[in-house]
Amino acid sequence: MFKKSSRVLLVTLLLFVLAGSTYAFAAKNTVDDTYAGDGTGTISGYDVTNIRYSTSLGYITGVSFTLNAGANVVQAGLNSSDLVTCTAATVPNTNWSCNLSSANVEVFDAESLRVVAVQ
Repeated sequence: MFKKSSRVLLVTLLLFVLAGSTYAFAAKNTVDDTYAGDGTGTISGYDVTNIRYSTSLGYITGVSFTLNAGANVVQAGLNSSDLVTCTAATVPNTNWSCNLSSANVEVFDAESLRVVAVQ
């Protein structure tokens, strides 16, 4: 009888030690405060001005322009060609230049310039 109760006591003590160590480990984890939420806001878009094209042998090879507000990433493309990533020429990232030589668009075939900017 004494052996059976000591085994139960030993198993119970082992469970308490495991539970306590698990709690202690979990209690040491901390997470920094963060912000999250849901809301609405206006997407006004950018004004693109001072557009200047670079040409070579009848092809448009580049474009530079000014945005009315700073942006972090800007891409541009001609007609339906793939967009290329542009390079900021000034800080606060309002003047941009883009190498469009890969588009292979002739000057006379240019129909549209697409600019995508992300703040």
